[in-house]
Amino acid sequence: MNFKHLVIALAGCACIGSAQAAFTGSSAPGNWTLGNTNGGNGSASNDGSTLTLSSANFADFDAAPLDGSTTSYGISFAHAGTVSFDWSYLTADEGGSSYDRFGYVLDGTAYQLSSDGLWDAQSGHASFAVAAGSHFAFTMNSDAIWGGAVATVSNFSAISAVPEADPLAMLALGLPLAVLAARRRRAA
Repeated sequence: MNFKHLVIALAGCACIGSAQAAFTGSSAPGNWTLGNTNGGNGSASNDGSTLTLSSANFADFDAAPLDGSTTSYGISFAHAGTVSFDWSYLTADEGGSSYDRFGYVLDGTAYQLSSDGLWDAQSGHASFAVAAGSHFAFTMNSDAIWGGAVATVSNFSAISAVPEADPLAMLALGLPLAVLAARRRRAA
């Protein structure tokens, strides 16, 4: 194997597609945006490991939005890849889960994860492909009265199909390459 092939092989090892465990890297909490429609008061809490999304809920019936509210927590992905996560859901709404629905929206298409008509805890796993530039948001559609709901997202990962350089691997690669280049120059 000549020097050129060695450099290409080592560089390839440093640039394997990156998996982002939890909400890190380009999926870090600071890159997400929280939104509420119709003056809702839903919230999101993301410690980098777990996301907690709470639906809008007003104790005062007259203060609640007439048409309910959607709470969203969204991001746009720079690269194509695969998104996966585990989720759990529980509602305190008197009408059950039919009035506070949890799911996600991918490029304008809504996908409901929670099942309607239940008062018991629910959970599951989701995994799907995203295109470069895709907009993704976790959502909680709520009637905004008679009790709220909470969804928890864990084990979130966004695996990029586009190789991204690993900074530590690049540092580990740099020193041996510098030594090899110096030896090659001396030998020539």
